[in-house]
Amino acid sequence: MDALARLVGTLLLAVSGAAALCGVGLVGWLLLSGPTAVRVVAAMVAFGLALGAGLTGVVLRKWAAGTLLPSDVDISVGFRGGQGGL
Repeated sequence: MDALARLVGTLLLAVSGAAALCGVGLVGWLLLSGPTAVRVVAAMVAFGLALGAGLTGVVLRKWAAGTLLPSDVDISVGFRGGQGGL
């Protein structure tokens, strides 16, 4: 299961990178040719896909590595507001 999560996470990160590059290209097209509703929506969708796929890919890869979030209560000094003791 971990190998599958790593693979899917990596693929999602690749999709994120491709969507970000596509979004940059669309913004360049917008600046050169002028905005239309279709071009603006396409750029928004590309950047939204890049953000969503990237975050999902990172979370999947961190889950597969076992470093997503600590499940224990944090008793560090920073969590206690810098207080000593405990």
